[in-house]
Amino acid sequence: MNKFRKWILAISVALSALSPVMAQEQDPRALTIYQVMVASFQNDSTGAPGYTAMWGPDNAMKNGNLRGIINSLDHIKDLGANALWMTPIFDSSTALGGEKLQATGYFTNNFFEIDPHFGSEADLKELVDEAHKRGIYVILDGVFGHHGGVTEPSPSGYTLDVTVTESDRGMQGGTGNISYPGSLDYIKEVATYWIDKYDIDGWRLDQAYQATQGGHNYWNEIRGAVEKLTEERKARGEQWGTLGYMVGEDWGTAEVINKGVYRDGGLISAFDFDGKELISGPMQDTTKEGLENGWADVVTILSKPTARGYLNDEVIPNLFLSNHDGYRLADHFDIHDPYYYEKMMTRHAILAAYSGPITLYYGDEFGDDCRDAVGAQKDNIARTTGHLEPRNDKERELRAYVAAVMKFRGANPAMWRGEAEFETLMDKNGNEILVVRKNDKESGNKVVLVFSQKDTEIELPELKQPVKAKAWIPELVRL
Repeated sequence: MNKFRKWILAISVALSALSPVMAQEQDPRALTIYQVMVASFQNDSTGAPGYTAMWGPDNAMKNGNLRGIINSLDHIKDLGANALWMTPIFDSSTALGGEKLQATGYFTNNFFEIDPHFGSEADLKELVDEAHKRGIYVILDGVFGHHGGVTEPSPSGYTLDVTVTESDRGMQGGTGNISYPGSLDYIKEVATYWIDKYDIDGWRLDQAYQATQGGHNYWNEIRGAVEKLTEERKARGEQWGTLGYMVGEDWGTAEVINKGVYRDGGLISAFDFDGKELISGPMQDTTKEGLENGWADVVTILSKPTARGYLNDEVIPNLFLSNHDGYRLADHFDIHDPYYYEKMMTRHAILAAYSGPITLYYGDEFGDDCRDAVGAQKDNIARTTGHLEPRNDKERELRAYVAAVMKFRGANPAMWRGEAEFETLMDKNGNEILVVRKNDKESGNKVVLVFSQKDTEIELPELKQPVKAKAWIPELVRL
């Protein structure tokens, strides 16, 4: 067993001792979400047939289904994730645009039915129940600004106003074909129906700015309906279907999001595209690998959201490293770099130490890349075939590290809720070290993280033993 594997084993043993049983945390800042692209993630031959084509690499799987995801829940749990986000599972089988678009789920023809290519109502019920048994929240992908040919009313008789309408972003944000306020009652029913019927725990909201129209942020009403329901469920003693986490997709800067989905308190969480670019490079450009300003960028990311221009400290941007709409994390690094895998470890450690919700994209735990993708564009190239086992020792080591730091995050509130202090030191060899101390005032929990570009050993006053950190492999210590 090499030194790295011994280190991973030591971390795992320490984590087990720290927290043998973790209670389900209702604070959305504690979320560690695992995202899957349903059609390209996992297939179970006993389940639904899946699709045969989708926008993405031609040489990637297209027949993923819900039963395949059920089979993957132990992998997701063992990775340290406590939530699952699936790309849309609503019926898109007759949506306008053809099979490649239908398979993505982002242009549905029925918001109240499950796509038969992915599975049945029984499959979804089993998936949600099995996820909850493992302490995993389930988050559905809601597309509430456009559709692919909805013709039927909701179960309560509400209909969509399908007038093509610009959002408050204007043409920069494109147009949608769900117009507000005429569609509001229909969409509020969608947002609550799946919580009440299946106990789902929240929503990822595609192109969320499309629900800001006519100078009004309709997320106020939609979020209000969700919160009303979740409070009622809590009052009845329900454990699940009570979180009601809602995270919007908006590629805009902090200023744009502040004036859009965060406006008037509509949403309090949106994906942090600026933060992603800072630590792991641009979405659809692989010429930069992030951390262009060195450890100073870590300080920026781990500071309060207002330090980067976000509205206030009440909002909780969701940080991520890659997703289904761009390149993968690994694509930003030179495959011949001697620290190729270790630099991915650095990014996952930063992610784990972020005070707020975070999202992992399937395959990044193995360092999957898009270099062999065939026939894909830069906005869908990362939809590669999912796998649950490492294919070599380097992938095994990366996955082990990702699991270790995510479990450390789950066991220590200071990681996901604490305030950070920063100190830059020099070791005896003149190597610059970043020391991050995080303190959760509510629980008293404290942690220290050590970042170094070279192998180092450094003494810290709060620790009896010197901290040893390998190059680009941050060391995490609970005080």
